[in-house]
Amino acid sequence: MLGRAFVFINFKQAAHFGHIGWGFKLDGYDRYLFGSTDHLIHHEMHDLIAWIRYASVPVGADVDYWCQEGTLSAMMEIMKAGNHIRYHHYKQFPVKDAKPMEATQAAAASGTGGWNVLKNNCVHQTFSVLQSYGADLPEPPPLIRGIGLIPRVWFDNIKGELGELRPPSTPGL
Repeated sequence: MLGRAFVFINFKQAAHFGHIGWGFKLDGYDRYLFGSTDHLIHHEMHDLIAWIRYASVPVGADVDYWCQEGTLSAMMEIMKAGNHIRYHHYKQFPVKDAKPMEATQAAAASGTGGWNVLKNNCVHQTFSVLQSYGADLPEPPPLIRGIGLIPRVWFDNIKGELGELRPPSTPGL
């Protein structure tokens, strides 16, 4: 099956390092699965202990994962203005021999797989979902070359057609 994959970015999240979400075409006409592990901040900004806990969430704990199915236009509207992190831009690209079932399983696994700022963040999770789909994406670099783990940097290195959902200057992140 010829598929289509999407990587979404919010440039303002994570102290302006950015946050990544994903989407991909399912079998059939105009059906997409999309979502993210938002890993929202649920503590006071001055709480150092909470920040340390925030940096690594164990497997099975809540990482603010969400996933939804819909049409292409519904996906774009929800990623732009839904009840989660709202995204500014996306890159889309075709995927030969797409594997939507494998990607759906990888998406579900990202919802229960924990979160870690250095080795299992939104870049790793999006890479895992879309690689399972069959997408050719830049692999998140090891910690030693960790600048590529920054969502803005990783997004810039993705080859695909750039689209805008809303300008980054829009109020309300």
